Amino acid sequence: MRREKCSKKMICQVIALCLMVCTLILPTPVSANVIQGQTQTGVGQVQGLRAGICKANSINIRWEQVQGASGYQIYRSEARNGKYVRLRNIGPGGYAFLNNKNVSMGTEYFYKVRAFKNTSKGRVYGKYSKILRVNSLQTRSIKVRAKFNVNVRKYAGTSYDRLITVPKGTKMTVLCTSKDKAGAKWYRVKVSLNKKSYKGYVRSDLVR
Repeated sequence: MRREKCSKKMICQVIALCLMVCTLILPTPVSANVIQGQTQTGVGQVQGLRAGICKANSINIRWEQVQGASGYQIYRSEARNGKYVRLRNIGPGGYAFLNNKNVSMGTEYFYKVRAFKNTSKGRVYGKYSKILRVNSLQTRSIKVRAKFNVNVRKYAGTSYDRLITVPKGTKMTVLCTSKDKAGAKWYRVKVSLNKKSYKGYVRSDLVR
Protein backbone atom coordinates (compact mmCIF):
# COMPACT_ATOMS: atom_id res chain seq x y z
CA MET A 1 0.00 0.00 0.00
CA ARG A 2 2.83 2.34 0.94
CA ARG A 3 4.53 1.56 -2.37
CA GLU A 4 1.33 2.42 -4.25
CA LYS A 5 1.15 5.81 -2.52
CA CYS A 6 4.81 6.50 -3.30
CA SER A 7 4.26 5.61 -6.97
CA LYS A 8 1.27 7.92 -7.27
CA LYS A 9 3.22 10.73 -5.58
CA MET A 10 6.16 10.26 -7.98
CA ILE A 11 3.82 10.29 -11.01
CA CYS A 12 2.23 13.57 -9.84
CA GLN A 13 5.66 15.12 -9.32
CA VAL A 14 6.79 14.05 -12.82
CA ILE A 15 3.62 15.54 -14.42
CA ALA A 16 4.10 18.82 -12.53
CA LEU A 17 7.73 18.97 -13.63
CA CYS A 18 6.78 18.36 -17.29
CA LEU A 19 4.20 21.15 -17.17
CA MET A 20 6.76 23.54 -15.71
CA VAL A 21 9.32 22.69 -18.42
CA CYS A 22 6.73 23.17 -21.20
CA THR A 23 5.78 26.56 -19.81
CA LEU A 24 9.41 27.69 -19.85
CA ILE A 25 10.23 26.31 -23.31
CA LEU A 26 7.13 27.19 -25.34
CA PRO A 27 6.97 30.83 -26.56
CA THR A 28 4.29 33.04 -25.11
CA PRO A 29 1.68 33.76 -27.81
CA VAL A 30 1.90 37.34 -29.06
CA SER A 31 -1.35 39.15 -29.52
CA ALA A 32 -2.32 39.33 -33.21
CA ASN A 33 -2.86 43.05 -32.95
CA VAL A 34 0.86 43.83 -32.75
CA ILE A 35 2.33 41.52 -35.40
CA GLN A 36 3.72 43.48 -38.34
CA GLY A 37 0.80 45.86 -38.36
CA GLN A 38 -1.65 43.18 -39.37
CA THR A 39 -4.14 43.94 -36.60
CA GLN A 40 -7.05 46.25 -36.70
CA THR A 41 -7.76 46.63 -32.99
CA GLY A 42 -6.44 48.73 -30.13
CA VAL A 43 -6.71 52.09 -31.90
CA GLY A 44 -9.73 53.74 -33.47
CA GLN A 45 -10.67 53.96 -37.13
CA VAL A 46 -9.99 57.25 -38.89
CA GLN A 47 -13.23 59.16 -39.47
CA GLY A 48 -14.15 62.27 -41.43
CA LEU A 49 -11.64 61.93 -44.28
CA ARG A 50 -12.39 64.80 -46.65
CA ALA A 51 -10.85 67.07 -49.26
CA GLY A 52 -9.67 70.57 -48.47
CA ILE A 53 -8.34 73.08 -50.99
CA CYS A 54 -7.45 71.40 -54.30
CA LYS A 55 -5.31 73.10 -56.93
CA ALA A 56 -3.96 72.03 -60.30
CA ASN A 57 -0.74 70.78 -58.69
CA SER A 58 -1.82 69.84 -55.16
CA ILE A 59 -4.58 68.13 -53.20
CA ASN A 60 -5.24 68.83 -49.53
CA ILE A 61 -6.92 66.16 -47.41
CA ARG A 62 -7.77 66.13 -43.72
CA TRP A 63 -9.44 63.91 -41.15
CA GLU A 64 -10.52 63.78 -37.51
CA GLN A 65 -7.89 63.11 -34.85
CA VAL A 66 -8.03 59.60 -33.37
CA GLN A 67 -7.81 59.51 -29.58
CA GLY A 68 -4.65 57.79 -28.36
CA ALA A 69 -3.06 57.52 -31.82
CA SER A 70 0.70 57.97 -32.17
CA GLY A 71 0.44 58.87 -35.85
CA TYR A 72 -1.12 58.13 -39.23
CA GLN A 73 -0.36 56.38 -42.51
CA ILE A 74 -1.72 57.84 -45.75
CA TYR A 75 -2.24 55.69 -48.85
CA ARG A 76 -3.16 56.71 -52.40
CA SER A 77 -4.25 54.97 -55.59
CA GLU A 78 -4.98 56.16 -59.12
CA ALA A 79 -7.83 53.64 -59.41
CA ARG A 80 -10.67 52.97 -56.98
CA ASN A 81 -9.91 49.25 -56.83
CA GLY A 82 -6.24 49.57 -57.75
CA LYS A 83 -3.10 49.17 -55.69
CA TYR A 84 -2.75 51.66 -52.85
CA VAL A 85 0.74 53.01 -52.22
CA ARG A 86 1.79 54.54 -48.92
CA LEU A 87 2.50 58.23 -49.37
CA ARG A 88 3.66 59.15 -45.91
CA ASN A 89 3.84 58.33 -42.22
CA ILE A 90 2.86 61.18 -39.95
CA GLY A 91 4.69 60.51 -36.70
CA PRO A 92 3.87 60.79 -33.01
CA GLY A 93 1.93 63.90 -32.15
CA GLY A 94 1.35 64.47 -35.87
CA TYR A 95 -1.31 66.66 -37.39
CA ALA A 96 -4.39 65.26 -39.15
CA PHE A 97 -3.94 66.62 -42.67
CA LEU A 98 -1.75 66.20 -45.74
CA ASN A 99 -0.97 68.50 -48.64
CA ASN A 100 -0.21 66.10 -51.50
CA LYS A 101 1.84 67.97 -54.12
CA ASN A 102 2.78 65.03 -56.30
CA VAL A 103 -0.33 65.19 -58.51
CA SER A 104 -1.17 65.88 -62.15
CA MET A 105 -3.63 68.56 -63.25
CA GLY A 106 -7.24 67.44 -63.62
CA THR A 107 -6.52 63.91 -62.39
CA GLU A 108 -8.54 61.75 -60.04
CA TYR A 109 -6.99 60.07 -56.98
CA PHE A 110 -8.26 57.88 -54.17
CA TYR A 111 -7.04 58.15 -50.58
CA LYS A 112 -7.38 56.13 -47.38
CA VAL A 113 -5.83 56.71 -43.96
CA ARG A 114 -5.26 54.58 -40.87
CA ALA A 115 -4.05 55.47 -37.38
CA PHE A 116 -1.35 53.64 -35.46
CA LYS A 117 -0.28 53.44 -31.84
CA ASN A 118 3.20 52.60 -30.60
CA THR A 119 3.20 50.17 -27.67
CA SER A 120 5.84 48.29 -25.70
CA LYS A 121 5.08 45.19 -27.76
CA GLY A 122 5.07 46.84 -31.18
CA ARG A 123 2.91 49.01 -33.37
CA VAL A 124 -0.88 48.60 -33.37
CA TYR A 125 -2.87 49.65 -36.46
CA GLY A 126 -6.48 50.75 -36.70
CA LYS A 127 -8.89 50.08 -39.54
CA TYR A 128 -8.59 52.07 -42.74
CA SER A 129 -10.87 55.03 -43.23
CA LYS A 130 -13.52 55.05 -45.91
CA ILE A 131 -12.03 55.76 -49.35
CA LEU A 132 -11.98 59.40 -50.43
CA ARG A 133 -12.30 60.25 -54.13
CA VAL A 134 -10.89 63.64 -55.11
CA ASN A 135 -9.39 65.24 -58.19
CA SER A 136 -6.93 68.04 -58.72
CA LEU A 137 -8.19 71.22 -60.36
CA GLN A 138 -8.73 71.21 -64.11
CA THR A 139 -7.95 74.68 -65.37
CA ARG A 140 -9.68 74.46 -68.75
CA SER A 141 -12.98 73.10 -70.03
CA ILE A 142 -12.76 69.94 -72.15
CA LYS A 143 -15.61 68.65 -74.32
CA VAL A 144 -15.73 65.23 -75.99
CA ARG A 145 -18.22 63.36 -78.18
CA ALA A 146 -19.11 59.68 -78.19
CA LYS A 147 -17.62 57.81 -81.17
CA PHE A 148 -20.27 55.10 -80.85
CA ASN A 149 -23.12 54.29 -78.50
CA VAL A 150 -21.18 54.49 -75.24
CA ASN A 151 -21.89 53.16 -71.75
CA VAL A 152 -21.42 55.69 -68.96
CA ARG A 153 -20.45 53.74 -65.83
CA LYS A 154 -20.59 54.41 -62.12
CA TYR A 155 -16.80 54.11 -61.76
CA ALA A 156 -13.83 53.64 -64.08
CA GLY A 157 -13.92 50.00 -65.17
CA THR A 158 -16.15 47.75 -67.25
CA SER A 159 -17.10 45.70 -64.18
CA TYR A 160 -18.99 48.60 -62.63
CA ASP A 161 -22.68 49.34 -63.10
CA ARG A 162 -23.84 51.11 -66.24
CA LEU A 163 -25.59 54.38 -65.45
CA ILE A 164 -26.77 55.13 -68.98
CA THR A 165 -25.94 54.48 -72.64
CA VAL A 166 -25.46 57.65 -74.68
CA PRO A 167 -25.94 57.67 -78.48
CA LYS A 168 -23.12 58.27 -80.95
CA GLY A 169 -22.24 61.96 -81.17
CA THR A 170 -23.44 62.86 -77.67
CA LYS A 171 -21.45 65.74 -76.22
CA MET A 172 -19.95 65.32 -72.74
CA THR A 173 -17.98 67.59 -70.42
CA VAL A 174 -14.80 66.07 -68.99
CA LEU A 175 -14.53 66.65 -65.24
CA CYS A 176 -11.20 64.88 -64.76
CA THR A 177 -9.02 62.00 -65.97
CA SER A 178 -9.08 58.66 -64.21
CA LYS A 179 -7.77 55.08 -64.55
CA ASP A 180 -9.18 51.62 -64.08
CA LYS A 181 -7.47 48.80 -62.20
CA ALA A 182 -5.55 47.74 -65.33
CA GLY A 183 -4.26 51.30 -65.86
CA ALA A 184 -6.47 52.15 -68.87
CA LYS A 185 -7.39 55.81 -69.21
CA TRP A 186 -10.96 56.91 -68.48
CA TYR A 187 -12.75 60.23 -68.21
CA ARG A 188 -15.13 61.27 -65.48
CA VAL A 189 -17.79 63.15 -67.41
CA LYS A 190 -20.98 65.09 -67.04
CA VAL A 191 -23.66 64.42 -69.64
CA SER A 192 -27.28 65.43 -70.10
CA LEU A 193 -29.79 63.14 -71.78
CA ASN A 194 -33.59 63.25 -71.84
CA LYS A 195 -33.58 66.28 -69.54
CA LYS A 196 -31.55 64.42 -66.90
CA SER A 197 -27.97 65.07 -65.87
CA TYR A 198 -25.50 62.27 -65.11
CA LYS A 199 -21.95 62.05 -63.80
CA GLY A 200 -20.02 58.89 -64.60
CA TYR A 201 -17.08 57.39 -66.42
CA VAL A 202 -16.34 56.59 -70.07
CA ARG A 203 -13.24 54.98 -71.54
CA SER A 204 -11.09 57.58 -73.29
CA ASP A 205 -10.76 55.62 -76.54
CA LEU A 206 -14.55 55.63 -77.01
CA VAL A 207 -14.76 59.43 -77.31
CA ARG A 208 -13.05 62.08 -79.37
